Amino acid sequence: MTWVDPWGLKSILPDDAIVCRGGACLADSFKNGSGVVVDGTGKLDGVSVNSAAGKTLDQLTEGIPHNKVGVTTVGDIRAAGGDVIPSPTKNNPHHATLSGITAKQAEALMTPTQKNPSAKPKSNKRNC
Repeated sequence: MTWVDPWGLKSILPDDAIVCRGGACLADSFKNGSGVVVDGTGKLDGVSVNSAAGKTLDQLTEGIPHNKVGVTTVGDIRAAGGDVIPSPTKNNPHHATLSGITAKQAEALMTPTQKNPSAKPKSNKRNC
């Protein structure tokens, strides 16, 4: 069954749009994410990611505090049976929601992780 958005409230991301998520991107981190629901077949819904048409990884990772990020494309997620829907927030215009794949599939698509190009170097200064 395919859901149709009669009012066009959700824009459709192109298959080549980059999708990224901060952290180790292991199956447990997908299942246990804030607001994530796992249905009876093990499919995820409500996974927070960043994605936007025409944006680079550098642009999408701005504001992600993790040193590592998992990276894939919308097309790869769709090929696995899922989708990514834009769900921008006040503080993150590139926020999107991943759904329709299992945690193991999400891990396979997002690993190995890579260095976050927007990670801020940690300060070695001590407050004395």
